[in-house]
Amino acid sequence: MSKKKGQQAKGKRCALRVVLIAAAAVLITVLCGFFVLLVKVKGNLSYVYNYFVKTKGSLSVEYHAEAGTAKGTPKASPETEPEKYLNSVKVIVNGSVVTEYERSRAIEFTDGLIGTNTPNRGILTFRGNYLRSMSSFGTVTGAGEHLAKDWEVKTGRFLKDDGVNYWSGNGWTGQPLVVGWTREQRSKMNLYEEAKAKEGLCEVIYPGMDGMIHFLDLETGKATRDPIHVGMTFKGTCSLHPDMPLLICGSGDSATGPFGEQVSARIFVYSLINGKKLYEFAANDTFAPRRWHGFDSSPVFAAEADTVICPGENGVLYTVRLNSKYDAEAGTLSIDPDEVVRYVYDSKAAHDRFEASESDIGSGSESSAVVWGRFLFFGDNGGIFQCLDLNTMQPVWVQDLGEDINASPVLEISEDGSAAIYVGTTLKYHTSRYHTGEACVYKLNATDGRIIWKKPYEVHTVSGLAGGILSSGASGSGAAAPYIYFAVSKTPSVNTGYLVALNKDTGEEAWRKELPCDAWSSGCLTYCTDGSARLIQCCGNGDICLIDALTGKTLDRINYGANIESTPAVFGNRLVVGLRSEYIIGARIE
Repeated sequence: MSKKKGQQAKGKRCALRVVLIAAAAVLITVLCGFFVLLVKVKGNLSYVYNYFVKTKGSLSVEYHAEAGTAKGTPKASPETEPEKYLNSVKVIVNGSVVTEYERSRAIEFTDGLIGTNTPNRGILTFRGNYLRSMSSFGTVTGAGEHLAKDWEVKTGRFLKDDGVNYWSGNGWTGQPLVVGWTREQRSKMNLYEEAKAKEGLCEVIYPGMDGMIHFLDLETGKATRDPIHVGMTFKGTCSLHPDMPLLICGSGDSATGPFGEQVSARIFVYSLINGKKLYEFAANDTFAPRRWHGFDSSPVFAAEADTVICPGENGVLYTVRLNSKYDAEAGTLSIDPDEVVRYVYDSKAAHDRFEASESDIGSGSESSAVVWGRFLFFGDNGGIFQCLDLNTMQPVWVQDLGEDINASPVLEISEDGSAAIYVGTTLKYHTSRYHTGEACVYKLNATDGRIIWKKPYEVHTVSGLAGGILSSGASGSGAAAPYIYFAVSKTPSVNTGYLVALNKDTGEEAWRKELPCDAWSSGCLTYCTDGSARLIQCCGNGDICLIDALTGKTLDRINYGANIESTPAVFGNRLVVGLRSEYIIGARIE
């Protein structure tokens, strides 16, 4: 063989080697991409479609003008009669089923709000009040056009009930409370001396998924007292009594006991004078129609009736008369609970939709309830939304919204005596063969439950992660009064979402912007001293966005590199929220 032919053969072998290496690289890349895709879809190839195809996104509003005419005391319309949607109702008082019930101390919420003239001031429950309409406290001084990182505090994780996986950091809904204690209150509490002496102290109270209740100085992030080691994970938002240092919080999941046994989730009541547990209830409830016990709903205090109201994911709504005794001067606080009332119902929707065995049929509530007068309004995982008379524990009207209700409702009362409820759904049941379907924002007439308007979005639901509305609405006031704001997840792409401003009267979008990720966190509206309105939105990619609420323009953005499911507490110029990466962070609005 000539030298020239040898060189040609060698060149061909080199070229073949390059081609083979390139082909192998392409094959490895394809296999790696396929493997990543399999991980994303959790081995279910039917979800592959969702990663390549967009939905229609925003759809046309359905408007029913006649539904907005009813006013006054809630009562059912022909289309919202409870019998249409509920198979049965059961009321249990102190462990015994009763045929009739009348509360010993009547409940009546005169305006549904926590009074600002009480000793406690601040964010005392999810979304600030029992209308779930106060998404921030105070005003922002200055331009309100920039965000700045301030402090961070390390938290931790907690073993799930499977004994293998962990809950980490702070999750959905997970809004911290912020309260400004008086000097007299601080002097009687188990605060550190530095915190006790600090004038104007605003204390952050934050149950976390690490099984502890954390107490921090909003301004510095420093611990204000020892954390309470509860030993149960907390995903939802706790509530503070409006008149006394009494905290109630529900654990969001069962725990693994020292011998591997499952320890049932429950509801805890703590004194914040000394951090002592005063009471716990709702564990392993034999009256519960659902075996799953979780208590993410933020409880409601009916202070004048000395009663607390707690919806549960186990399908039971609890009310407990506390018989509280608080001596502010002496610094003593005690309770002696009685009149424990359970409301249990069996809905047709639960049988039609709920993915459970026959022994576990029932749809509980993980969203927080709203109140008006003597009435409680709440939704459940089976799509049922209802109005309940708290003094008789009987349903007044019932509406079927068709899908899982995770978002907490927002109640708005008008000067003319009318009242409306804004609530969103999460796609769980009515999915197409491509795992897409409609999740909707609804405006309901609070008087009779009829649907005034319905704003649908076509979303994806994949790999056990439902798309739609998991954030609660932020109801505008002042310059933003015409609008209510929602985040919509998994639309139009499976990894994107919308942030929308809806006109309260019509349901039409005033503006819409696409987010590069899911947003489970509820947006917070805050207002500058000049009257301008700002929307703060936390996102699954770690972004905290500062947005002009009237135009949708992003004014500033900071990123923390970790999923933010929790809803922040915005107090004046300061913001605090927990991350899934096991940090609580503080930021400033400037």
